Amino acid sequence: MLLAVAYFYAAAICTTIINDGGPGWLYLLVLLFVWDAFKFLWIGPVSLVQLAHVGAQERRAHKLPT
Repeated sequence: MLLAVAYFYAAAICTTIINDGGPGWLYLLVLLFVWDAFKFLWIGPVSLVQLAHVGAQERRAHKLPT
C-alpha cells in the first residue's frame, strides 16, 4: 500500500514535466503510474485480509487433537 505513494509521486513528476513543455508521450507514463498505484491501493487491504484468514486457519489446525 505504501508503494502506491511512490507511483502517485512519479505521476505528479511526469505531470509537472508535461506542464513545463515536456513531450506528450509522458501522458502514457502518467496513466501507467496511476493505474499501478490504484492496483497497489486495492490489493494491499485484500492481501491483509487473506493473510489474516490463512493465519486463523493455521491456528485452528494446530489446536486440533491428532
